[in-house]
Amino acid sequence: MGDAVHCELCDDTGWVLESRNGVEFVRPCQCAERRRRARLLEEANIPDRYRHCTFGSFELWNPDDPTLSKARRVTREFVDLYPDVEKGLLLMGPVGTGKTHLAVAVLRELIEGKGVRGRFADFTSLVLEIQMTFGGGGSSRAIVEPLIRAEVLVLDELGAGKVTPWVMDLLYYLVNSRYLEGRTTIFTTNFTDFPRSPQEESLEDRVSSRIRSRLYEMCRRVELRGEDFRRHRLADVRERPKP
Repeated sequence: MGDAVHCELCDDTGWVLESRNGVEFVRPCQCAERRRRARLLEEANIPDRYRHCTFGSFELWNPDDPTLSKARRVTREFVDLYPDVEKGLLLMGPVGTGKTHLAVAVLRELIEGKGVRGRFADFTSLVLEIQMTFGGGGSSRAIVEPLIRAEVLVLDELGAGKVTPWVMDLLYYLVNSRYLEGRTTIFTTNFTDFPRSPQEESLEDRVSSRIRSRLYEMCRRVELRGEDFRRHRLADVRERPKP
């Protein structure tokens, strides 16, 4: 027996035969675009932990925190308007407030709904990959170039971990290249512009003033100021009565 046919229109060939005014021609089947977008989603490098993240699964769990609903509304509007957007997004807030969830939800919607070629990159992993090239284990430029070329890039946890001046220069090259080429970037960070105490570092302290300056021009700031949802969920589980 042959392979199962999944598309009745084209028998999984990706092409449909049509006739118009007595002339036969072929056109791409709609299933081909669905498969292309599914492939783009796989190539986006979204970690398994975040594959489930959608706008629908983003919980407005704290009624006392209006920033949750505002952030979801702003990011949803961003997707609806894309590509007619002037800036990307900078999602700022404490750990566990849902920044990565919303960033991935945006990326997924753009890929699956609009066929955008996007990429996800974790800042800490990216820095480690770059540092591993110091010993001759590859080219740092080869690591950064695919991120520069992506139509939409999500750079998660910006500012996490200390980096050397050389790595900071390379990160500036990444950010500035995307700025100059007008490519849309979505950043998330646990750091703010206005730390609560002198002991805390600002985003500028973590990524340099020149990168922060570029972000002002590249992104709309979206702040989430709530509590850690993971801690809330764990506490809720512990408080539930045992059956």
